[in-house]
Amino acid sequence: MARFLGVILLAAALSAPGFPPATAQDKQPAQVIVLSVLHQLHGEIEGYDFDVLAQTIERLHPDVLAVELTAADLESRREQPNKQEYQRSVFPLLDRHGYGAVPLEPDQPRYDELVGLFRGAAIGLRQDHPDRAESFDLFVQSLYQLLEEKWVSPSAVNSRETDLLFESKHRFQGLLFGPDERAAWEGWNQHFLQQILKAAAGHPGKRILVLVGAEHAYWLRSQLSGRNLELLDTEALLSFSAGIH
Repeated sequence: MARFLGVILLAAALSAPGFPPATAQDKQPAQVIVLSVLHQLHGEIEGYDFDVLAQTIERLHPDVLAVELTAADLESRREQPNKQEYQRSVFPLLDRHGYGAVPLEPDQPRYDELVGLFRGAAIGLRQDHPDRAESFDLFVQSLYQLLEEKWVSPSAVNSRETDLLFESKHRFQGLLFGPDERAAWEGWNQHFLQQILKAAAGHPGKRILVLVGAEHAYWLRSQLSGRNLELLDTEALLSFSAGIH
């Protein structure tokens, strides 16, 4: 996973008041930034509401957005009941700035296969071990209460601390819910990863901003490190931006 960039690297890559579009030559690798989003919770987190999300995306000056939608939902711009950031923040930015956009979620039948594994694992645990399922629900509620207190800014949501907490959650979750849940989680993230790598290969020298639910970010940042692309440190970028007036 990428670590904090030094001052010299930041100065070379960024400039006030925002971050300029990538100017690398085509033969240079794409820049990739993984930005954690909170779906409907943007409506409850004052420091990272829908307006702040839109401003953050603009300040990162992407050329391409990799979005947590199927190809069909991206094309139709169907309203998302949970991922409300799309109709409230992302779709208006696509119109305003003309960013390129690539879908991250799998099409059918793979979509239903993975969702079915998730649902089957959850139903199985609740039927066979309802006490464990209830304890897990309480654990998740407590975790999000803690995180919501810490999420005072986009940088905090995209912090190493947040990533570590979600990594621990999913390690525990996989052990508790069993192999189908682990297979679904791995399969979902692997599809995201392959779409990102394909986008990076197809957009050399461009800046690709990956918008994913915050629980996926730790996995993707880890797996994108060391690839044939330039993975930028999101927390460092956002902390730098917060200091610019």
